[in-house]
Amino acid sequence: MKKFIFLLLFFVSISLIGQNKVNPNLFGFRTSLAFVFFDIQDSIFMNEVKSISPNVLSFPGGFGNFYHLEGAGYGIKLDEIKKYHKQSKIKTASNLNKIMSNKNHQENYIYDFIEMVKETGSSAIYDANIISSDPNEVLNIIKLLLDSNINLLGVELGGELSNRSYSHFMNIEKYLSLAELYANSIREVYKDIPIAVVAAPNNRGSSRLENWNNKLAKEEFYDAIIIHPYAKIVKGKDVAGRMLVEIPEGINEYEAYQIYKERSIKYIISDFKLEIEKYNKTYNNKRIWLTEWNLQMSPTTGNTLLQALFVAHQLIELASLKNSNIDIATFHNLAGRTLSGSMIMIKNQKKKKNATYNSMKIIQELFDEEFVLEHKNEIKKDCFEYCFISKEKTIYYWINWTNELIKIDMNFTGDKFEYFGDNLYDKDSGNTQFTYNTNSCVKCDISLSPYSITFFEERNNLEK
Repeated sequence: MKKFIFLLLFFVSISLIGQNKVNPNLFGFRTSLAFVFFDIQDSIFMNEVKSISPNVLSFPGGFGNFYHLEGAGYGIKLDEIKKYHKQSKIKTASNLNKIMSNKNHQENYIYDFIEMVKETGSSAIYDANIISSDPNEVLNIIKLLLDSNINLLGVELGGELSNRSYSHFMNIEKYLSLAELYANSIREVYKDIPIAVVAAPNNRGSSRLENWNNKLAKEEFYDAIIIHPYAKIVKGKDVAGRMLVEIPEGINEYEAYQIYKERSIKYIISDFKLEIEKYNKTYNNKRIWLTEWNLQMSPTTGNTLLQALFVAHQLIELASLKNSNIDIATFHNLAGRTLSGSMIMIKNQKKKKNATYNSMKIIQELFDEEFVLEHKNEIKKDCFEYCFISKEKTIYYWINWTNELIKIDMNFTGDKFEYFGDNLYDKDSGNTQFTYNTNSCVKCDISLSPYSITFFEERNNLEK
């Protein structure tokens, strides 16, 4: 029997060699405004963060283009924001400074970030300010992170600088000059740290953005490109992933959300891949970092069951891609005050976990071990099955976008986790709580609840 078990282990190991392993660095989160609104000394908050088991955390986030090491909080200087940003960021920054002052936040948030990275055992991404800092400041920040024994996966050279908000002073020629200056300064001291540059959105039909990508693609001073994909499923006007004006559709909520559901699935299964293929064609298969991704930020779909399903499905599909050149993905956003963008948020002095929190909690297992994709398919219209295997485990994920109970006729023995609700348009609140169930199963069939994410794990029984 021992010989049989050894041989079976050997053949399982051989079968996994050469297959695409799930990349753990796809399970990451931007910290953004987390440190403004949450105290890392708060054990309840930190236990919630650790329960998600993030593999990557990024800093500073939304104010990366104005971050300074010196000064309280993010070291923001309002005159720099007035000079370099066209829109409402100055109002947001002023409000944040008031909040930080009221909370007596006097230390720079990078020290909170370092502590959070250590407590969670995560790796880190640093978004460098290349428009209002200088190379020496960036080098000092990198040194601080490395001296703190942080595993630094790479440095982003600016955030979303191709956006119109910066177009009054920034064009591709200016960006190339700045980015190469900072890249060369980093390379002189830290030769092995990967460096990523800001690619422009390639799905807007803009000649200015196309010109940005075409010129940036000709350069060789960087290792990866940065993109921020947001799935737009509600019609209307958006800026930088945030809906400003929305056009109602359908005769009621159910009809509207069936439309949103079909667009969500289409984005996950086809549109996102076409977007990546276009980047690969332009940039000759350069490495890609998704340092911000989400469903579009919308008051309509924010914190809904639909967003919970979208986030889970997108991340599982991302992990299942074969021969992918996507190295890093950080979800927007770990914690803050945005209903549609934050997993953990605070409002009126009350903390709550939004719909995406349990989505991430149920997905985390996929990124804990060296899994490879065994199969994936659409087992019924709008119901998807993914199976991953490792030496020790076989795990299944099912995303059931339908309003039907679906049975999987197999003899399963193991642990089942499910997350579901009554309607796609329901929001996770005090009035409508989505269900998160866990139970053990011995040689039983699996029932997939309507509008659900279901996870099943079984240990590989090598003595059978």
